Amino acid sequence: MIIRIITPLRRIARRRRRKAVPDEALRAEAKAWLIPRLQELAASHGFTYNKVFIKNNVSNWGSCSVKGNINLNMQLMRLPEELRDYVILHELCHLRQLNHGAEFHTLLNSLCGGREKELRRQLRNYHIGANGASAS
Repeated sequence: MIIRIITPLRRIARRRRRKAVPDEALRAEAKAWLIPRLQELAASHGFTYNKVFIKNNVSNWGSCSVKGNINLNMQLMRLPEELRDYVILHELCHLRQLNHGAEFHTLLNSLCGGREKELRRQLRNYHIGANGASAS
């Protein structure tokens, strides 16, 4: 008779193995869609960024560094396309305004066709969790 003891660490490792394939598929999809879209939006609005990274963050949709690097969360692929564009434009605006002041919001609103507040409200209906993005 074999007795198998499953500790919490083994359970976590097993879950990670199960999630590895879908995460890599999502990451590949994100790279194929988000990077060209970032290039397209940057070019059409006159932004120049340094590097782009696709990450799997649990706390933010994207970020922009002082060096001009843009990080985008692969979970953006679970959002409607309009909200993906909003997040990308948000990060591009940080290339000119490294804060969330009035000038930043004026710039972002102009790039969003006057819909920045509406899109921000819509984005708040989605949450990033351990199992990816979900609507509330």
